Amino acid sequence: MMTPPEFGEWNPSAAMPEQFFAVARAVYRNQPHWIAESEAGIRQQFSAANPWFLQGRAWLGVNGDQARLAGFFNPSLRVDGAPAIFFGYFESVDDASISAPLFNGLRQWAHDLGVSQIYGPINFTTFGQYRIRLDQFDAPPFPGEPFSPDYYPALLEANGLSLRYRYATRINRDTRALLPAVEKYYAPLRERVHQQFRIETIDGDFWRAHLAQIYPLVDSIFANNFAYSSIDFDTFSRLCGEPFARRLCPHSSVAAFDRDNRLAGFFLCFPDYGPLLQQGNSNRVAESELNFAEHFPQLPIPRLALAKTGGVHPDYREGGLFSALSCELTARLLPHYQHVAGAMVREDNRSLNFAARFGEEAHHYGLFSQTLADSA
Repeated sequence: MMTPPEFGEWNPSAAMPEQFFAVARAVYRNQPHWIAESEAGIRQQFSAANPWFLQGRAWLGVNGDQARLAGFFNPSLRVDGAPAIFFGYFESVDDASISAPLFNGLRQWAHDLGVSQIYGPINFTTFGQYRIRLDQFDAPPFPGEPFSPDYYPALLEANGLSLRYRYATRINRDTRALLPAVEKYYAPLRERVHQQFRIETIDGDFWRAHLAQIYPLVDSIFANNFAYSSIDFDTFSRLCGEPFARRLCPHSSVAAFDRDNRLAGFFLCFPDYGPLLQQGNSNRVAESELNFAEHFPQLPIPRLALAKTGGVHPDYREGGLFSALSCELTARLLPHYQHVAGAMVREDNRSLNFAARFGEEAHHYGLFSQTLADSA
């Protein structure tokens, strides 16, 4: 007999219900490619130790070990000028009657808060994991890539949500053939770019040493992205400091400095550590333990490079700098990688143009939304 659904506003001083984690384990029990979630990390996120709760509020719902849902509200965040609720950590069996009570509870919470817009899946903020897969459901995920059952898009639609934004990863499977094509593309830009900028390779020490410069640059790069909200430097350091420094590729990650020695842009490349993390690997590694020096040599060949995080300061967006960084990164890939991907870019973002030009394979993801009736 099914346990009745339980949901309500979350108290960050409470302990996470075990059923919350049992849902994901059940949904992905027979999925060898699944990268298991960090239960300890999620408990920390939902605890009073997370500074997000200094301002934000959360909601939590479980329906036995068959469905779960969380909601997030930050009163200072506006999406298209209006307050919004995010839903996240969604997992469910393929039965809308199981997940519907949770979405109904979340909508009631939104109504009580006077909020009429719901977006997701987004785990707390867009600094965390968000989106679901729309295709390529059998493809193994790389770290941070959505990995969800093929019925999730239809299940969200059955619960009243509709697709709002599409995102894409474009993959090239032959870096040796790619390099001459990129060189031809880069040749007309190179001299002009190098007159204005100094390009350096990023390794872990570089990332640590420049983190204070990178922090405000990240805000300027991503400020206009959907639902972007700034985080404090301590949180940025915890999420993107040492973890990035240990895992980034020190051969192909690149940064640009202008003539006044100011950081103008960067592009990080990470190996796809997925094969070491997946549930089907009997010797799998915990994601929190990853580091390039130890784990890159363990990756099977062919290796996939993920051009995943980067951008340029708004002052330099019309000068070809992002394209130059993409080319510089690509040129540094050999002989370390055989495949390369431009990872998870919104389809209306101009930065996808370079990846779309050279990536013949695509994975697509979706962000869903719902506008509620009068919530005032």
